[in-house]
Amino acid sequence: MTLDTPQPGRLNITIVAANPFEFDSRFLRSATSLAADGHRLRILGWSAPGLPPEEELAPGVRLTRLDIDRRISNALKPLPERLRRGICRLAGLDFDTQVLPPDAPTGFDRLRHPLRRLLEMLANTRRAGPWADAVVEAAPETDVFHAQSLIVLPVVREAARRLDGRFVYDVADYHTEAARLARMPWIVRETVRRRERDWARDGSAFLAVSDPVAELVVRRWGVPRPTVLWNCPPAWRPDEPGVIESDRIREATGIEPERPIVLYQGGFSVDRGVEELVAAATEPRLMELGAAVVFMGYGRLESFIAEAVAAHPGRIYLLPAVRPDDLMPWTASADVSFVGQPPRTLNQRMNLPNKLFESIMAGVPVVVSEGNEQCRLTTDEGIGVCVDIDDPAAVAAACAELLAVPPGELRALRVHCREVALSRYTWDHTAVGLVELYRKLAREALPAAGHSIRSGASPRAEDAA
Repeated sequence: MTLDTPQPGRLNITIVAANPFEFDSRFLRSATSLAADGHRLRILGWSAPGLPPEEELAPGVRLTRLDIDRRISNALKPLPERLRRGICRLAGLDFDTQVLPPDAPTGFDRLRHPLRRLLEMLANTRRAGPWADAVVEAAPETDVFHAQSLIVLPVVREAARRLDGRFVYDVADYHTEAARLARMPWIVRETVRRRERDWARDGSAFLAVSDPVAELVVRRWGVPRPTVLWNCPPAWRPDEPGVIESDRIREATGIEPERPIVLYQGGFSVDRGVEELVAAATEPRLMELGAAVVFMGYGRLESFIAEAVAAHPGRIYLLPAVRPDDLMPWTASADVSFVGQPPRTLNQRMNLPNKLFESIMAGVPVVVSEGNEQCRLTTDEGIGVCVDIDDPAAVAAACAELLAVPPGELRALRVHCREVALSRYTWDHTAVGLVELYRKLAREALPAAGHSIRSGASPRAEDAA
């Protein structure tokens, strides 16, 4: 299925995602805003069992899921299959593995860990060509591609080159300073960093998730400053400006009305505070209050959380993820939101996750990790407390501090969180820059094939750290 011809001055835009696209709120909000401005939008994600190959996500926004082979064993092609299987066993991987084990390696696995990472990187490299083929075939009418991750960047760059189009790089995470790559040997990380810089500099425009990320992109890549696009939810006004009354979580779990709820929502990934909140859940300060700790989302650590639920019944709860457009009532039914991303990497210290903005939009104060951009915003806006995330007792104490606030003060704090969110941190506010960026691209004549912004870059700025 091809996209219709857009209005004059509008574009055919293809967003390429490195996931099945079930809960990617940033991409979906971006697509919806651009479609509302008259552009034609297609999203290309990955196929997954139980999900349809085609969906209409919103008016003018079509999702196609591509069948891309994501096995890590693909890194070993064209070796004979028996040898490929042997190397996978040596690395401690199943032949059909798509995602590396989430736990930190211990014992013998510490020796196999570098091999696993190498295989994963090689698999991503080998996948780029066939993936770009599939993208070009699925969306040959594209004027501008949009990429949100490092793994997608070479794919959209190649697809844009083949179609004489352009691409926008949305730096939602600074990947070479994020969890996996940040722990790789320096020479590996530097090699990937230079490749990302070279690929990115062929882009026509850039977006960034926070001001610190935008500033780092300018220094390291020598490109014009990205437009900052916070991952904020749309303004939610069911009962403005007061506290939103909701019992979604209690209805789903059976948690008693008198028990306070501490909520973690979002991806169950390493280095996002999941393990830290599990450790804090059974600390005396929270147990004395009878607090229930609820995890709502999906991801690689789901089995880890399930084990914690089984070990601590009635203390820890696990709920499935919900779609972004249904999230707010669920969030509003919590008393405290835990946004404890640890500041262990540069990316973690710079970014602003969507769960922070979603929490305050729902009127729920937050507990965040100290030492990062989230803590600065939380302190400046008076919407919660910062804590040493590596200390389970301190995490429990910070949650208990908010839960123990007198009812009148707690209600005032919740109203304040909503007022802050509605006044400054809504998608309507932040999407203005996104819409104007694409209007500018639409006004510009398509550049000749091979054109890039290198001519306007500062050649030595790329080496600044």
